[in-house]
Amino acid sequence: MRALAEVRDDPLTDGDVVLRRPLPADAALVHRGTHDPLVREFLQAVIPHRDLAAAERWLTEIPPMLWETGRAAYFTVEEAGGAVGWAELVNLDAEEDSAEMTVWLLPEHRRLRTAKSAMRLVCRFGFERLGLRRIDAFAAADNMPSQVTGAAIGFRRAGYRPALFRSSRTQRLHDAVYATLVPEDLC
Repeated sequence: MRALAEVRDDPLTDGDVVLRRPLPADAALVHRGTHDPLVREFLQAVIPHRDLAAAERWLTEIPPMLWETGRAAYFTVEEAGGAVGWAELVNLDAEEDSAEMTVWLLPEHRRLRTAKSAMRLVCRFGFERLGLRRIDAFAAADNMPSQVTGAAIGFRRAGYRPALFRSSRTQRLHDAVYATLVPEDLC
């Protein structure tokens, strides 16, 4: 696996969706996303930003620091007209050449085509630019749209983890479906 800080970070696109490093100007997206009930329900450790200034400060400090230290790669997902979501590769493991992937979209952009494109682009980044051999994804067992989207680009169900994560919104424990993807299965 190549070191994240040494990897080309120019945007990836499939012609409709663009994946790029986040900018402080993405504060409205991050603020809305961290307040979205579904994002907060199905993702762990989502802390809603108090206001746009707090989101901008976070974007200025945290994503660049995590990228430079090799701990996580955060991305803004764009379509024509602007930012529509967020993608990330976290839990980068150099020994196993693996990472975990997450994508969320703002409510008005939650379409299978957009979600598939965003997931595919973040996986391409991991495989092509980082040299990963495996990308994992966890979805709440009751979050079928995430499971279906992952399966549509080649993720294979690899297990079930009871009470794996706690909702950021309700603090409810969610069982999770674990899926994994290798480069040759990405479609």
